[in-house]
Amino acid sequence: MGIERATISGHVVDANGAALAGATILVRASGERTVSDNDGAFVLDVPASTTLTVATTAAHMAPTLLPQFILSPDGNASFTIPMVASDRLAGLVAMGPNPMGGAVAVNVKSVAGAHGTAGDTTIELTPSNLGRVLYAPESHGMPDPDPALTAIGPGDDCLAWALGVQPHVSIMELSLRGTAQLQPPYSIDDVIYPGTFTVDAGSLTLVTLFTP
Repeated sequence: MGIERATISGHVVDANGAALAGATILVRASGERTVSDNDGAFVLDVPASTTLTVATTAAHMAPTLLPQFILSPDGNASFTIPMVASDRLAGLVAMGPNPMGGAVAVNVKSVAGAHGTAGDTTIELTPSNLGRVLYAPESHGMPDPDPALTAIGPGDDCLAWALGVQPHVSIMELSLRGTAQLQPPYSIDDVIYPGTFTVDAGSLTLVTLFTP
């Protein structure tokens, strides 16, 4: 009996949302890989029912990680994978407690798929020494965090940055404060986030928290 398979697809874009051609999308451990086309699009056959970490690399860009997730057999998940320039990410990481670490970008969505949350919300890291949490103003793409922002307000594209996160952290709790929180694993469609994340030095890790 062969290994059950699933599919991931999507687009690779830069920090402004423009398509990135020629980016390599790699499944760690199992080794499947593909390259984004001229529109930044990709489709990749992956193992099902196993924990996956997908790494995306491109020239002059910081590696971008989709942390551990699981797809059901014959499942299909679609991602937009934003990448930021290596120099820009190094500057962001330097704002945190570990300048040789990585960054985690946390997006907040409702289970229904809407962006943002109602009311003021904050995200906390546990343990708290793993990184410095700042928030980005609401705008298109991957805006730089604003040190003056101390909470996520209502609206679109709510983004929290954890900067200077120690590499190779296997368990990191991202807690929502000020709003109802789903119990882990966080899930939508066929994608499950079990609450453990891969962080590499000089990399950007993408995490989505789903709220009711």
